[in-house]
Amino acid sequence: MTTAVIRLTGIAAICCTATFWAVPLFAQSSDDETNVTNEYRLTVFPHYPIAGNLSGFGYLGWVKNPESDYTLWYAGFPGLIYTFKPWLQGWAALLAIYTDNYTNLNGKEDTLELRPFVGAKLFLPNTLKWNIYDFTRLEFREVYHHDTHAWTHTERLRIRLGVEIPMTSRENAWKVKTFYLIANTEPMYRFDKDDIDPARVQFGLGWVMNTRIRPELLYYANWGRVGPDNTLVFNENILRLNIKVGLNHALLGNIWNPGHQ
Repeated sequence: MTTAVIRLTGIAAICCTATFWAVPLFAQSSDDETNVTNEYRLTVFPHYPIAGNLSGFGYLGWVKNPESDYTLWYAGFPGLIYTFKPWLQGWAALLAIYTDNYTNLNGKEDTLELRPFVGAKLFLPNTLKWNIYDFTRLEFREVYHHDTHAWTHTERLRIRLGVEIPMTSRENAWKVKTFYLIANTEPMYRFDKDDIDPARVQFGLGWVMNTRIRPELLYYANWGRVGPDNTLVFNENILRLNIKVGLNHALLGNIWNPGHQ
């Protein structure tokens, strides 16, 4: 028990510390030549039961970055989640992303990306009813470029270490009309570059509106590799409204809070 508590506290501290590092880094970025842009995202994340421990999900999203002059549309289907244990899930899905670069800024083309991925989500069991997890997934990115009519193929490994903390007593954790805090870090390793690009820190607030709907307001700080020296620098603010929807009244709790319902 002592070891588990130490691990739990350590992971939570790392996630929260990494989140609050973002504030001084933002201020530092304004003094250099990095062009920091602002991106806005709206996503709807519906879930539906299939059979037993297997459930499905879809993904609908819209992304806009006025400074970089692009818009993205996301559509994901099919998506599958299998809960092997309360602490272990397997994920797989196919996403399609269309990017509209209005003015071909910096020579960028409009693109269509097909992005299948497989992954595993591991939860750290605890008595606090916190969601402490590692969500690692491997993405296969197939991108069609409309101007050149060429396809590019890359792979990316995403490792998200996160914590979700109910803003209530343990007895009321994850119940209807309660809020929860969200914090995570997510470096993404690109195999084609043999490098981390990008890396993100996220924090936000979620609300268990009812048994079927959970809206989340999220902020991401994004670090990308820009400039001739390929340095990883803070270059983007991302504001996202994420809406999780469950077609079964118990589904969201079973997927997002396994072992805590």
